[in-house]
Amino acid sequence: METSELIKDLGERLGVPLELDADGVCAFEADGLAISLHDLPELSAITVLGDLGTPPPERLEGLYAAMLEANHLFRDTGGATLSRDPETGHLVLCRAIPRAMLSPDGFYDAIERFVSTAQVWANVIHDYREAPPSEEFQPPSGLDSFNSGFITG
Repeated sequence: METSELIKDLGERLGVPLELDADGVCAFEADGLAISLHDLPELSAITVLGDLGTPPPERLEGLYAAMLEANHLFRDTGGATLSRDPETGHLVLCRAIPRAMLSPDGFYDAIERFVSTAQVWANVIHDYREAPPSEEFQPPSGLDSFNSGFITG
């Protein structure tokens, strides 16, 4: 199925019109997060990107360590990766989904899982931002449901 068809179907399910722009990008908001879909024909994949915001510059070492550990074998990322956008400084969650594996139902489910994972990480970053400066940042807990590469609960 073509990327444009998958995105149109996703929009219908979400109740908002969605389509790719001239650059092969579709942006929308889900659960208060900026999400963008990028058609990558050279990889036969759709990349999903979730903007998690920016943490304050203090105590980044603990947050970055937790993010790197979460990335290891996609342990706490639902098959996505956490990184920092070098252009904006925002923390992002990104996942490439092979188009050949997608049906409309599978694409919707993948986006739903991705948004849930992004929301967990946005909350982790928010909690980090709100923690008193004297507290050492602790890696996120309660993410065991991500171990299969997908959110299960």
